[in-house]
Amino acid sequence: MTKTNETYNLNNNQKHILMLIYKFRFITIPLITTYQSLKQETTILRTLRILEEKNYILRKYEPIYKIDRKPAIYWLTAKGVAVFKDDPRFNPSILHSYYKNKSLSDEFIRHNTDTFTVYNAIKNTYKDKFEMFTRQEVAAFTNFPETKPDIYLRGKREYFVILAYDIQSFLIKKRLAEYIAHSEEEGWSGGLYPTILFVFNSSSSEARFLDFARSTLESAGISPEELSIGTTTIKALSQTPSISTIWTFIGNNMPKSLS
Repeated sequence: MTKTNETYNLNNNQKHILMLIYKFRFITIPLITTYQSLKQETTILRTLRILEEKNYILRKYEPIYKIDRKPAIYWLTAKGVAVFKDDPRFNPSILHSYYKNKSLSDEFIRHNTDTFTVYNAIKNTYKDKFEMFTRQEVAAFTNFPETKPDIYLRGKREYFVILAYDIQSFLIKKRLAEYIAHSEEEGWSGGLYPTILFVFNSSSSEARFLDFARSTLESAGISPEELSIGTTTIKALSQTPSISTIWTFIGNNMPKSLS
């Protein structure tokens, strides 16, 4: 059987799961279940088992995961990557990077699954208010900063979402400087530069960053109206039931919603 025939042997549900793994790079069953608003994991588990048996994906589940109550992690194999190689919707450089999935650090993997968690939280809070794209999906967008955001939101306004709670503080400050420079030097084709949103692990980290970002804008002579910067915590973003007024913006200390 040729590779082409093998690819077409996938049903729509299996192809959809592979596309989700491309979108987020690393996935877990609970994350997909939340993404698809399913009450049971049975169908997802069966689909993943078939894809694993056919060698389209790999599964990682170590003994410590059971102790820590962590789910198994799945990613694309070389055969899974090959499914998308001739499809112009999928970025070749991103696909090529997926060949290294097996050798990547636990910290890198966790950042990607955390991105999926934040994506689900935003999706659940704001429903269909935004089109949402991951870092993988905007990799080829030339008008973006060189370091792409973890999530890009496009609606009445646009937003760059950056997970800041597993990155060293000096790197977050460097990312802010990069985005400020990009907004000043390159601007934005849509006119108003996207609001930059940072997600932290604690209110204290969030407060310290807000103070730094505020002083950085003042030093650059940029007003919050010219470049909007907002923050929240992963706890606030993931709370149940969800609320929309969870973001704090420079120039406005009251929690606000995204427009």
